[in-house]
Amino acid sequence: MTTEKMTLEEAYRVMFVNYPDVVKVKDACTMIGVGRKKIYDLIKDGILCTVTSGKGYNITKISVIAFLLG
Repeated sequence: MTTEKMTLEEAYRVMFVNYPDVVKVKDACTMIGVGRKKIYDLIKDGILCTVTSGKGYNITKISVIAFLLG
């Protein structure tokens, strides 16, 4: 049995379609299934990409998907 790995583009089209392209930390926690501290660690380590806009972190949905795909 072979399993084909989904490309980032394919995953973007089917994963988290109800979320905007940029999400808050709370949403990223739900999407990934981890707590706030882990999200902040992933941001600090450069694994999740953020966009600055006002107060707090705005995380790109594509970086969440890329993280989940490994």
